[in-house]
Amino acid sequence: MYQLHKYNEVVFSVGNLAAAERIYTELLGWKVQWRGEGHSSQCQFWGLPQARTDEVLLNFDDLDFGQIRLVKFHGVPQCFIRSGGQTWDSGGIMDIDLRVGDIQYTYDLLRENGFHGHSDPILQQMGPFTINEVVMKGHDEIAFALVNRIDPPLPNPTRRKGCISNVYLSALVVKNMAEARDFFVNKLGFTLLNQVPFKLPSGPNMFGFPESFAEQVTAKLEIIAPTESRDAMFDLIEFEGVSGRNFADFACPPNRGIMMYRIPVTNIDAYADFIVANSVNFKIAPTIIDYQPFGRVKLFAVQSSDGVWLEFWERV
Repeated sequence: MYQLHKYNEVVFSVGNLAAAERIYTELLGWKVQWRGEGHSSQCQFWGLPQARTDEVLLNFDDLDFGQIRLVKFHGVPQCFIRSGGQTWDSGGIMDIDLRVGDIQYTYDLLRENGFHGHSDPILQQMGPFTINEVVMKGHDEIAFALVNRIDPPLPNPTRRKGCISNVYLSALVVKNMAEARDFFVNKLGFTLLNQVPFKLPSGPNMFGFPESFAEQVTAKLEIIAPTESRDAMFDLIEFEGVSGRNFADFACPPNRGIMMYRIPVTNIDAYADFIVANSVNFKIAPTIIDYQPFGRVKLFAVQSSDGVWLEFWERV
């Protein structure tokens, strides 16, 4: 029997490694867990034998899940995954979510360092939660949602004003909710945690829709996770009444932006058999590579119809 675990990494493909690292360490308070050159077997796995990578693995409060890996590719052409993308455009990974202790403080800090908001912070009701939230875009066309939960309040024992979490959630804008749910829940065996349809407010909204149009949009929202834990989740979002661009064809290594998730598995062979039996095709078949700093692992990749790239791995 296999067991899925929380995603240990969200992998960003970046243009300037040092500048990106500074954002997370100096501005957001993350720490470098590992820095070095990626093993050549990783690029070979991706079908990029001519490339090499420099990488930085970052974590928050020494947590081993919801980490961020920054990858700088050398020797290979790239484009941006979601070039000029809007929040309602599908394909690839729309954003990562970080909890913050003082949303205005972090919003202003990131804005002074090259990020811009799709709106100002918006106070809104999401199911049972009252939250203050903003979506910002910064380096490499990467979008962040900053989330300050007002009620019930989140514990913040250190009284930090800035970032107070690792990546606990990530948004995937999909073209068809039923198809996306079927892929993640039925075929990959993820857990469906919540279904929260909601109407956008008539005034300002965090997705940046024009106020005169926002009331016509219904957002289907379903929260899923590899496990039943709420520490590492995904938001599936379908916007009814809106059609945008689809970036699915660009959502692959080595293109720049939020490139993929990595999810540890216990008994990866059994899990591979499970998804194959559910008619999932490998994007890249199980392969043994050197995955720094974890050593030799068995790894395979799959990709959803919306271009979401996921890699599952286990030490060997």
